[in-house]
Amino acid sequence: MVFIELCMNEVTNGNRPGSHFNKIGWTNIEKNINDRTGKVFDKKQLKNKWDYMKKEWKLYDRLKRIESDIGWDPDRKTIVAPAEWWDEKIKGDKDLAKFRDRNLEIFQTHYEPLFRDSVVVGDKTRAPVECQNNINPTNEENNEGNGDSDEVSLGEDVEPLFPAGSSSKRKKLKNVAPNRSTKGKSSANTPWVDKLDNVIEAISSRSTQSFPPKIPHRRQKNAWTLLDSDTFGSSDDEEVNWVEEENIWLLSCAIAVKGIIIGHTLNNTCMPCRQSHLTLKFALVCRTSCRTGNILIREILNGHPKRCYEDFRLNIPVFKMLCSDLVTHYGLKPTHNLCVEESVGIFLMTLAHGCGNRLLQETFNRLGETIHRHFHKGLKVVLKLSADIIKPNANYNEVVPAHILNNPRYFPMFKDCIGAIDETHVKAFIHEHEQAKYIGRKGYATQNIMAVCDFNMCFIFAWAGWEGTSHDTRIFWEALRRNELKFPHPSGGLVYFFYNKYYAVDAEYPNTRGYLAPYKGTNIRYHIPDFRRGQTGAVRAPKEAKEKFNYHHSSLRNVIERTFGVWKARWAILKDMFGFTYETQVNIVLASMAIHNYIRMSGSRDEAFDKAQKESYDPRIDVDDEGSGSNNEAQDSTSLRPRSEDLYMSAVRDMIAGELINRSR
Repeated sequence: MVFIELCMNEVTNGNRPGSHFNKIGWTNIEKNINDRTGKVFDKKQLKNKWDYMKKEWKLYDRLKRIESDIGWDPDRKTIVAPAEWWDEKIKGDKDLAKFRDRNLEIFQTHYEPLFRDSVVVGDKTRAPVECQNNINPTNEENNEGNGDSDEVSLGEDVEPLFPAGSSSKRKKLKNVAPNRSTKGKSSANTPWVDKLDNVIEAISSRSTQSFPPKIPHRRQKNAWTLLDSDTFGSSDDEEVNWVEEENIWLLSCAIAVKGIIIGHTLNNTCMPCRQSHLTLKFALVCRTSCRTGNILIREILNGHPKRCYEDFRLNIPVFKMLCSDLVTHYGLKPTHNLCVEESVGIFLMTLAHGCGNRLLQETFNRLGETIHRHFHKGLKVVLKLSADIIKPNANYNEVVPAHILNNPRYFPMFKDCIGAIDETHVKAFIHEHEQAKYIGRKGYATQNIMAVCDFNMCFIFAWAGWEGTSHDTRIFWEALRRNELKFPHPSGGLVYFFYNKYYAVDAEYPNTRGYLAPYKGTNIRYHIPDFRRGQTGAVRAPKEAKEKFNYHHSSLRNVIERTFGVWKARWAILKDMFGFTYETQVNIVLASMAIHNYIRMSGSRDEAFDKAQKESYDPRIDVDDEGSGSNNEAQDSTSLRPRSEDLYMSAVRDMIAGELINRSR
């Protein structure tokens, strides 16, 4: 209890910036506990006690959060559960026996305030399969404008990646007419305000909308019927352009009437409402460029192909195909004054360049609220796409990947490998009082993301949102344990005596059934950069069977490092997601992975993928390699870590190492 009290004091003094105390904190704890107890404790003993308490808290917290079949006795401070339930849990994890019939008051009164904000729990994680909820599009109506006459046609030559009638589970939606009526915004109270807003926006932005060919003369009284109609005409580009005199007259009439209405409204409005109303009107006047977002999208899609790739990081055919699939299968709809292509363009430009809202306002000549709304609309539908596209092929456990089959360096030794697993970190924006468990060795808050990829550089599983200090092995075992995540497990049947399907994993993971890890040891090299150090080729070359295996295993597993590299280089928003909530940051990660897969599966050539595929594994060539172990934090993974390596996978590893030595001779 003295140790707990001293730890709480150092937490209050700010000497625990992350999951552990800093040097000042440990020094103060060591000095004070020796003075108060009269015993001598060194820092190693104190750190071991801290790690043990943290491990106890993680077990207790996981038991209380995840298990729904237990109760709580407030008098005895014990967990209430049937004996059969306890027997089953203890059989799976013997460490849970310590919580049976034990007074757990210390966990609530002392451990919780000590560890709650620094121990990872993974309560904000999300996987693509969890994005399948609410897949049916809602009937939300956006009343941003009236009539979308600038809508860009996809053309008849666009073939969607998920055509109607394919194996996709999404239902085909009917195309939405651009001039549909709206019920989302109550226009019964101020009909003239809404209609005059449309007139001012349409004329001041000088969009390509046009009135019917026969425009009433300005002196005719029936000209006011134009202001009372629900549409301003068709989007035919061949119609007669407006006469400048008519523009000036209509705009003057609209402003005059609108001024009367605003003046009457402001007289009966409180001061804060007046200020917000005037701010909105100032924003309307601020965006006066003659190039609207629809015109910009038309220029990009009809212009040089490189321009679309630089702006949206997609080639023009892939961009059009993505828009078609999002409309047909995932419920994306155009609004009254914004086409689907512009909505998707706003979303992709935000991901590609990490643009702020104000920069996008200037680019697309739209209001900030419009940019915000369409970004989140695009994020919502792409998350639905991620549930269908971030998954393995149906026969992933049955065929040999072409990357291995066509490469004599890997075939037939690694013919049963079906992919690679690793974690990566993305910078996270977290409130200051929650940052402790997100700040690891990098010195800033990150979210840890587990991903599985195939040898086509596509993500087949992703689990985002883990705290930055979470250990890779902890996430790995949690993913295998939770059936609701639908982790793509390797096949369980034996094809040959020793061979079975497996993933390639690095040294941070256990060498267990279905997951092949390298040889470990202080004198055994593994990562590719380790084989590039040395003055001569004899020094750089792998030595003996274990290093020979590690070299080939590392070069094969490097496919996930290249996949991470292409993914992060394409989407600049992953470098800094300042201003978004943490839940939105997690969703952005999954959505960007979905677009990554979509580009790869579209079959279109992409220069980022082409560059990654040309990377060589010759140790004499200096190629960038992240080194997957650099992101992991020195945190106890979990009690689920196996005590020793799996004998079966050790035998598989030894067999492959022997075959590599025989081939080299």
